[in-house]
Amino acid sequence: MAFPRILTAIPQQRYRYGDFGVTILGDVESGDDRAYRYVAAFVREGENQPQLFVVAETLPPGRREQGSHALRVINTAMDEVLDVDERWARMSDFVAQALQTGAQMLGLEQEQPYQVQ
Repeated sequence: MAFPRILTAIPQQRYRYGDFGVTILGDVESGDDRAYRYVAAFVREGENQPQLFVVAETLPPGRREQGSHALRVINTAMDEVLDVDERWARMSDFVAQALQTGAQMLGLEQEQPYQVQ
């Protein structure tokens, strides 16, 4: 699967979640054909590359029948849209869902995320 090609982005929030650091990126300029509103990158402690991305992707006008933003999950095994809705354009809704999705996919259900500076 093709991970997001991020040219520039501004970190908005950071979390510690079990053995993972999670960075929420905004103001994303991508080097691929997707327009990312937000990106949550899950990086295992001691590693450099994310194992999982949860992204809010702004859909083009012709694909907005169900909503303006797609919630997409990308890892080495899959690249799949989980939901399309307007709410993924709101950071608070996106972050809550990204953390929950990451927990399910990475086996972190017994852990609690906490925000770090």
